[in-house]
Amino acid sequence: MARILIADDDADYRTAFCSGLDALGHKAVGVAQTDQVEPALVAGDPPYDIVFLDVMMPNGSTAALLQRLSESQPDLPVVMITGRPELTRSPLFKNGMRLADARVGKTATLRELDDLVRSLTGD
Repeated sequence: MARILIADDDADYRTAFCSGLDALGHKAVGVAQTDQVEPALVAGDPPYDIVFLDVMMPNGSTAALLQRLSESQPDLPVVMITGRPELTRSPLFKNGMRLADARVGKTATLRELDDLVRSLTGD
């Protein structure tokens, strides 16, 4: 069972994502804004095992956040997610987010996301 932080400003997606991962035995917690991610990670007890970070969110740059997380918590897997299909094929998503451990579209199935969590956390 992994402890997962999901950062996404789409409340419906965030709720469904958390509920789906919880149903698979994980413990998922969601935040709605970029500036809520680092405080949530600091407050996490027990610590989070993995973070899913939406590419486009309010209150801060997700690219800058990804950079900070890779420096401050290099062992914490970060997965970039996007609901914009055109972004999954763009150089920005593929290369600009290269510090991420994985990059996926929101069209990924719950099973695919569960497999990704398990592979990145060793669960």
